[in-house]
Amino acid sequence: MIIDLIPRTLVGGALSGLAAARAYHRGELTSGGAYAAFAVGTAAMIGGIGWALSLGVFFYTSMLLGSWRAGDKRERSRNVLPDTVARDAWQVLANGGAFAAAALIWGVDGSWSAGLFGFGALATATADTWATEVGLVLGAAPRSVITGKHVAPGTSGGVSAFGMGASVAGAFLIALCAVASFTTPFDVPRLEAVLLGGLAGALADSVLGATIQSRRWCESCGAWTERRVHTCGFRAHHAGGVRWITNDVVNLLATLIGGLTAVAAWHL
Repeated sequence: MIIDLIPRTLVGGALSGLAAARAYHRGELTSGGAYAAFAVGTAAMIGGIGWALSLGVFFYTSMLLGSWRAGDKRERSRNVLPDTVARDAWQVLANGGAFAAAALIWGVDGSWSAGLFGFGALATATADTWATEVGLVLGAAPRSVITGKHVAPGTSGGVSAFGMGASVAGAFLIALCAVASFTTPFDVPRLEAVLLGGLAGALADSVLGATIQSRRWCESCGAWTERRVHTCGFRAHHAGGVRWITNDVVNLLATLIGGLTAVAAWHL
């Protein structure tokens, strides 16, 4: 069985290396992010062609949505979010690390729990990314998932109707990919499990972002922000949440929750 994985590893490494190098040269990944993407892509290919294609669906749809009216999104969220930069290794692993680990386990022993966990994690990452990108364009006035009050666009824990619709669509797409990747007859229970995992993980991401994620306060503007230096030039200070819990940590926790929910939903 291990011998059978060698060709997959070689092909996955070659294709992932090319894709990561292209993303690096286009400024979409840092050098560390490129190495992390190479590792995640290679692991996905070890899981099988379906796993690799599913990861590609997440990556390329996220890139397309990210470029959609990018200037408008930057303008709407500039007071809250840092300026967009190339994704680093932490960002890549926070979104794809759990999926990659599950792909390795699936490739070695075909564990159904690993399969559902991996796709539940990927459905979470996709649902959250789609919600963010679509919500920033179409969501007129997001509300806090905790208090229901209006928050500034880009605020962690802020949700909108369009964003939630995009979240459902993203999770459903990955659930379809999961069923196709498992190479079984169309399996509604497993599709439902992955879809539920993705939605639960995306909801967890919003709740964690609104509660324990580190938040900064600009005394000059009287506004919350994730910037270390606010757009007014005043240095914002930590004033809420847990200092070391960044958006990357929240994303990682959310994918773990999404994966575990998918496994639990299938077993129950």
